[in-house]
Amino acid sequence: MSDDEDIRLIPVTWIKQYHFCPRIIYYLGVLGFTERITESMIEGGEFHSGEERKIQRRKTLAGERREKIKASWSKLHVVSKRLGLYGTVDEVADIGGVLVVIENKFMKPPIKPHPGHVYQAVAYAMLAEEALHKPVRRVMVRYLRDGKSFEIPVTEELRRHVLWTISKIKSIVEGEKIPREADQKKCRNCGYRKICKGI
Repeated sequence: MSDDEDIRLIPVTWIKQYHFCPRIIYYLGVLGFTERITESMIEGGEFHSGEERKIQRRKTLAGERREKIKASWSKLHVVSKRLGLYGTVDEVADIGGVLVVIENKFMKPPIKPHPGHVYQAVAYAMLAEEALHKPVRRVMVRYLRDGKSFEIPVTEELRRHVLWTISKIKSIVEGEKIPREADQKKCRNCGYRKICKGI
């Protein structure tokens, strides 16, 4: 990927970050900061590596269903100039010519999936469709600590919201204007809290 393309393309993970707090996009895209690596992140990375090895042995969808997998891809690197996105999809399964995207999260499962996780998974679905030339009708968000999964249909409304999010992210980066902070309850768990309080 050239420097030129780097400027125009947005990593899919920023979609999740935007929905946690738009200010994070300012820190990442304008100021060039990176989030500090926590023990939880390291542990999650190790868990993801083990999960990758399991994917290759699975014969059914996410190891939980009786739907037979025709083919699967693990850590699929995808780039779309059309969408202005790039990223690495955790898992893609071909179920009879239709794709299912699986997004793994190393955290305790919420009562319902976080909106940012859903939009991130749908963005990966849109990239997978373009790369593999097959439709994605649903995504799964799996919370690996307890093994709980949420299955979400990929609707036109979700697709439009992903495109809207991309436009908002580009607006922050290109305008170089810091957004208002999100819900302050989220600040306790944010890796940018110290930076944010200093602004």
